[in-house]
Amino acid sequence: MEKKHIIIPKIEEEIRIDGNFNEPVWGKAAIITPFTHNDGTGVETEPTRLRICYNSTYLYLGWSCTDSDIQATLTQHDANLWDEEVVECFITPHRLTRYFELQWNPLGTTFDGIILNTLGEDGLSRKRDLERDWNPPNIISAVVVEGRLSGKADKDKEWRVEAAIPFAELETGAPRPGDVWRANFYRYNRTSGKETEFLAWSPTCTKTFHEPNRFGFIQFGE
Repeated sequence: MEKKHIIIPKIEEEIRIDGNFNEPVWGKAAIITPFTHNDGTGVETEPTRLRICYNSTYLYLGWSCTDSDIQATLTQHDANLWDEEVVECFITPHRLTRYFELQWNPLGTTFDGIILNTLGEDGLSRKRDLERDWNPPNIISAVVVEGRLSGKADKDKEWRVEAAIPFAELETGAPRPGDVWRANFYRYNRTSGKETEFLAWSPTCTKTFHEPNRFGFIQFGE
């Protein structure tokens, strides 16, 4: 399966992080949709839209996750958010064997870590180590839920994540137009009584999200 490629628009404005996308500047963002089952078998059943843009300080991400059954209970930072519903960003400005992992759940709980990934001669992951002590203090995020987390009988609508990631927290300066990084974006979508959907922008076509050679290419635009 072909690796994905997207050009990220550059903006001059700073975005207010409140979990909504009603500022006109979001209309300039690139949009990633739909997400695909990570094994490559088809597209998601509930739409995911990821808006993405940048300025000289921040990489901005804006997720909208249609979700009829929003599920989350984990409130502790760096908990295993992938055990419930979550959106994830894996990103590296440099080598594929060391990348940043960021996650947000519907309660606004966050996970952040650095992955050290040993790759075999075939490019596939052989061994991974997680550095949990990377806790970037200047990432800003907000989550809004349209629905209820407390019951299964109600009909939920969606949850949204808005995040501003300082390039300095990714141990790099601001990218220049034309620079290309590697990244992937994921979603765990769980619905009571149904199989979990493991969703990706650039499917790895394996049993794990941690195949950096399958990450997509993000190119910083003008």
